[in-house]
Amino acid sequence: MSDRTVKAWPQVYARIGGALYLIIIVIGLFGEAFVRDKLIVSGDATATAKNIMASESLWRFHIAAELFLLICAIVLLMILFVLLRPVSRELTLLAAFFNLVSIGLEAATTMYLIVALFPMGSSAYLKVFAPEQLYAMATLSLKSHGYGFGVSLIFFGCFCVVIGRVIFRSGFLPKAVGVLM
Repeated sequence: MSDRTVKAWPQVYARIGGALYLIIIVIGLFGEAFVRDKLIVSGDATATAKNIMASESLWRFHIAAELFLLICAIVLLMILFVLLRPVSRELTLLAAFFNLVSIGLEAATTMYLIVALFPMGSSAYLKVFAPEQLYAMATLSLKSHGYGFGVSLIFFGCFCVVIGRVIFRSGFLPKAVGVLM
């Protein structure tokens, strides 16, 4: 993509970026409010495991949606880099690195959502464990996801601060967006 193309179509890139942000927000809220908050029972491994087993299709859809969210985040990051590179190449690159680390960590911790399904399977090797032990293993995976997601948010926060500064200085995006970042 040439700089000339970016200069000719910045509104298109900005609109695509806005749409991607909206998709990311909707998927994130769906996962948190309508899946994890409904299926995970704090302090009760048995209830959590039974909820997930009863709604396994929803749980798997949620995992696929999380992975799609991360794909959208990568595309959004590219759009932000292309749009904001002329403002400050160094700060935009720094923000991109922070966000890539955040996305990578979030992708890795999303795997724990998949791993939570393994102890609830019907494989023969699982028969040596009591159901409560299997439920505890699933809960450990969910807790690992939560902590890993928290670490990814540290890097995402750094991204937000840096990219907010670049947006504020850009002159072509609203300063309020930079402040909100």
